[in-house]
Amino acid sequence: MNQVLSLSQKASAFKKLLAPGTQKPVYLLMFVTNRCNASCEHCFYWKELNTKIKEELTLDEFQRLASSLGQMLQITLTGGSPELRNDLPAITKIFHEECKPSNITFCMLGYSTERILSQVEEMLRTCPGQRFTVAISLDGIGEDHDQLRKLPGCFDKAVATIKKLGLLKTHFPNLRIAVGTTVHGLNYKTVEDTARWVRENLPIDLLKPILVRGNPLNRDTLDKVCQTTYLNVIDQDRVWVNGQRTTRFSPMDYVVNSKEYIQRDIIGEISETNNSPVVCSGGRETAVIYPTGDVAGCELRSDVLGNLRDVGMDFSKIWFNDQANDFRNTSGKVPECEGCYHHCFISPTIFRTPKLWPKLVQTAWSIYQNSGKLEID
Repeated sequence: MNQVLSLSQKASAFKKLLAPGTQKPVYLLMFVTNRCNASCEHCFYWKELNTKIKEELTLDEFQRLASSLGQMLQITLTGGSPELRNDLPAITKIFHEECKPSNITFCMLGYSTERILSQVEEMLRTCPGQRFTVAISLDGIGEDHDQLRKLPGCFDKAVATIKKLGLLKTHFPNLRIAVGTTVHGLNYKTVEDTARWVRENLPIDLLKPILVRGNPLNRDTLDKVCQTTYLNVIDQDRVWVNGQRTTRFSPMDYVVNSKEYIQRDIIGEISETNNSPVVCSGGRETAVIYPTGDVAGCELRSDVLGNLRDVGMDFSKIWFNDQANDFRNTSGKVPECEGCYHHCFISPTIFRTPKLWPKLVQTAWSIYQNSGKLEID
């Protein structure tokens, strides 16, 4: 009965994704905190880090927010580094119960190993059946990573976190482990070796290269050469997924990996032409909410559509207001949109764009044929 209900809920979220007109989002980027231990030069969010801590949303506010969102496909809890909130498991349980997402992703620094392990284990116990992806950042090997993150010892602690999560996964098959590797102008010469080392030495399910974006602390990180390097890392990893892994894929794993392949081609086209072949999901399928309750349609635009505290935490009152409509009408027409390849705003469009569906199915079938057996979970 629970499995049937889960499928019904997922179908409802997909129906919302494909419905015409303006709908509530199915993809949420939720910044739960601005707190962070690192000082990365490639960070687009550097101005906000470690500010407004006392203004963070409370659990009661998260409860009211989540109940107004409805069913979702993907919720990403980020920051800052979300594990620095002691109540992260409680926040996660609220979204699990109210929004019933297909997947909840955590973008973490990986520095606080025991804290992360404790939080993830609690979330796995209190949210039975929920698929979780814990994504740990690794941009270099050893001291290279520490220097890029301006945090001594970060590499060793992140690796320890990943390995301990791998042990935890043996008891919780709904846990997925990812490594997020930002490709930028300071690491493009070594990042391919980093990606190869990660695949060969760590128990991960997904390697997620992320092309530097926005207005980072150090403008040198935006070197154009890193776009080619990003594509090389994706292509290198494609070989691994297609034949060099031993773990089984669930149906969701095939969907995720197929989406990653198609996303790579879209980002490659944007890098070459400076134009996107798909309509951005920002302000449509994807919403951004900051720790103080500000709602945005995109991380890289300065537009704030409203603050949740001003409307009693009722998300709909912001998502369908005049500012949100203006945001959607200007999508692709403002300077911040030119040449934008922000991964999180491309992903939903792949599932929403009919012309990409045959390629999605073909890619999933190719992965299945080349890499082994399907596991139903």
